[in-house]
Amino acid sequence: MKKYVSILSVLVLLLGFAALSYSAPAEIPSDTTAAVAKGQTQITLGGEIQVRGTTATNTAVTEGDKTLGKWTKGVSKSDSPWGCVGTCSYYDYLVKLNLEAKVSPNTTGFVELVSGPYDTGYKFSYVPFGYAQGGARGAYQVGNTKESTMWISQAWILYQGSGLLGVPAGIKVGRMPIKLGNGVFLDHSYFGDDAILAFVQPMKELTLAAATIKFGEYNSDLSDDSTAYSLIAAYAGKGWGLSADITYVDDQNAAYSPLPAGKDIHLWNFGLRGNYDDIAGTGLGFRADVEFQTGKVNDIPGANDVDLSGWAVVAGLDYKFQAIPLKLTLEYGIGSGDKDSTGNKIEGFITSKGFEKSFIGIFVYDYLTPTACNFLGKEGTAYSVKAGICNTQYIKLGGTADITKEITAELYGFWLQAQRSVSLNGYNKDKDLGWEVDAKVTYKIDKGLTYFVEGGYFWPGDAYKLANGHDADNAWAVRHGLILKF
Repeated sequence: MKKYVSILSVLVLLLGFAALSYSAPAEIPSDTTAAVAKGQTQITLGGEIQVRGTTATNTAVTEGDKTLGKWTKGVSKSDSPWGCVGTCSYYDYLVKLNLEAKVSPNTTGFVELVSGPYDTGYKFSYVPFGYAQGGARGAYQVGNTKESTMWISQAWILYQGSGLLGVPAGIKVGRMPIKLGNGVFLDHSYFGDDAILAFVQPMKELTLAAATIKFGEYNSDLSDDSTAYSLIAAYAGKGWGLSADITYVDDQNAAYSPLPAGKDIHLWNFGLRGNYDDIAGTGLGFRADVEFQTGKVNDIPGANDVDLSGWAVVAGLDYKFQAIPLKLTLEYGIGSGDKDSTGNKIEGFITSKGFEKSFIGIFVYDYLTPTACNFLGKEGTAYSVKAGICNTQYIKLGGTADITKEITAELYGFWLQAQRSVSLNGYNKDKDLGWEVDAKVTYKIDKGLTYFVEGGYFWPGDAYKLANGHDADNAWAVRHGLILKF
């Protein structure tokens, strides 16, 4: 019976994609007129409103309504319906308001406010419909309430010029989105970090930068900060590019899970990337990203120091047809997992991400489900959700097509396997994570306004088998909504 239900669900999903359409979120209209403030300062206002509806089933990847001791019902999942036992369904919304102040040709300031539920701080940006109560009076005291607030997502100052060094150079300070390269290792673009970035362009194509990023300032009079230092180089040729970065994360007396409190983390990440967009005018492009890590965790109470040695590789081919607006993609990626036999060494690739989908772009696995990321034995738990390529190997095949000027469609298939065998639901260890098919359609309704529907269907592999030997049920999710950018 489950087989037929799965087939019927896929057919319903595909029919929904055929009936509804979506196009990539529109850019802020080019004819926007900026306000002019005193002293010829140019002020540009912008923003975004999103309203979404989501339904997801079994993203905890269990069997039926079994919680397995790790997942419970009755939990708000407004950023995305991850870890759902049974079915999650809800609507939510997002608001962004930003202001850009161009004081001179060289100096710019930018502030962005983003919505969030009033009592959850950094947990969500999207606010669920009907999230809060307590504002109504009378016999039926429901609704009519304040349910959200606005927090500072970005607040930075940028100065750039060529007077000091004779070549373009600048500095950017404040709160800003942070993403290293493609975001394989670090992607903090969802909420952002506090950072200082200095850069110089000794030639038009070459940019050199140095950054310090403050992840945590716990006590200003103690050495217990968490800080990253990064050196970045990027060369943009005509139709090709190279980039590299070296990042050192110095976490002193770190006190967050899953590591025990009181330890120091010294992690180095080295990234090297390259791309060639159109090889010999054929429409074929190639890109690659290699990341490797070294370092140490020391001062662990009652334990020996632990060495860090993760790595990840991503390579892809993209083919753009010249006669039709269609792009095909074949991509392979692999991130290292932790070995059981090396107690004083962590070989798993360490990632640091936000609540958005990873660079892989997959909709159900990782974004919504527990994964194979076995950092300190946390595979299959909430720590492994949204962990990216950690202990994951995949092949991605599919494409994006412009059906009309207003309609864009995407369809991708994924083969998923763990780099190191794992047991995600208590059965024997296995590398088979499963298969997934994702689709997305967007429709540009009007200037700045788009409608979208996206979804995915995940067939879990043997690594998700339950302790009783039963296969885990399939997982799927569908989301649609409106996006207005202004």
